[in-house]
Amino acid sequence: MKSKAIMLWRWLVTFILCFLAIYLIVFLGGWKLFESNDPILMEIGAALVLSIFYFANNEVLTMHEKKIKDLEEHIQKLEDTIAKK
Repeated sequence: MKSKAIMLWRWLVTFILCFLAIYLIVFLGGWKLFESNDPILMEIGAALVLSIFYFANNEVLTMHEKKIKDLEEHIQKLEDTIAKK
C-alpha cells in the first residue's frame, strides 16, 4: 500500500509540474503557437514542451548518477580503510 501511495504521489507531483510548465509556456506567448492553425507551429510548441520535460528528467537522472558514484567511491574508501587494519 505504501509503494502505491508513493507512486501516486510521484505521479501527482509530475502532473502538477507538467501543468505548470505548459501553463507558463502558453501564458508567455505560447498560445500563438498552439492557436495559429499552422501545423508546423503547433509541432514546434509540442516539441518545446517535450524538450523541457526531457531536459529536466535528464538533469535529475545525471545528478542521481553522480550521487551514486560518489557514494560508491566513499564506500570503497571505507572498505579499503577497514581492510588495512
